[in-house]
Amino acid sequence: MNELRLNELPDLPQRTTIMEVASQIWHDDQVVAVWIGGSLARGAGDVFSDVDFRVVVAPEQIEDWKIPSFEHIFTRAAVVGQNFLQFGNGAFLHHLVLANGEIFDFFVQSTEQIPTAEPLLILGCRNAAFERTLLERNIVPQIQMQAVEKETIKRLLVSFWINTHKHRKVLRRGLDLMVTQGIHGERNMLMRLWYIQATNEDCGDTTRQTIHGLTRIVRSIEQAIGPQALELIGTPMRNRQEIYQAIERNRAVVSQVGRQLAQMYEVDYPSALEATVVQGWAEFVKGS
Repeated sequence: MNELRLNELPDLPQRTTIMEVASQIWHDDQVVAVWIGGSLARGAGDVFSDVDFRVVVAPEQIEDWKIPSFEHIFTRAAVVGQNFLQFGNGAFLHHLVLANGEIFDFFVQSTEQIPTAEPLLILGCRNAAFERTLLERNIVPQIQMQAVEKETIKRLLVSFWINTHKHRKVLRRGLDLMVTQGIHGERNMLMRLWYIQATNEDCGDTTRQTIHGLTRIVRSIEQAIGPQALELIGTPMRNRQEIYQAIERNRAVVSQVGRQLAQMYEVDYPSALEATVVQGWAEFVKGS
């Protein structure tokens, strides 16, 4: 495929930028292959989707692409923000924001690197062998969730009540802003418990999830819990009173969901720990 094939690009605003960039770099004989990945290749993109743009060059030419002349590649919308991420010796990412607001992930790898297995929209390839590799990697990867383990349920519940018990200390020291960070961590634990309750699968630590992984998690929670989930997760914390309410609402929901999961998975719920935390909190609030 020595000629670019751009007619299959989605009919979205990003199409103009993709066509421009692909056409510009295809004039360079160093470029072996160009394709699109991510949501735009899956047919799930929208007007705010990142452009996952992939470029392949020979190993001896990979260094030339660490500082490309983006002013000659992006002529319609200039690069206004840029981060550089290295992936070993043979691949790196230019994470770009353009003047038109588009996020453009300009990923460069050598022909020695195996492309990521994902839906691919191949725009051009000058090497028949590498094109066969691309076709083999053009698959929809299955997101593997973990089986729910009893020890995980027990650990999450114990961790929640231990962590929430520390709010007294932080508030007593006047570090109210720090409390919001602790509550954010509690909400991540609750998201995980909700997901387990809704699906009988474990999504793992939600703080390590990307927007793609979180989409599945959030959709499942919203379908099972409804608007109440956002009402709780979005509880404001603008002053002491609202912080107290957020802490207490988190505890009430975890107490309910935790007991249900403990019964479902035959785990001893940490009732004594919860009672100690609740009693200590009542004494703290009364004395504050």
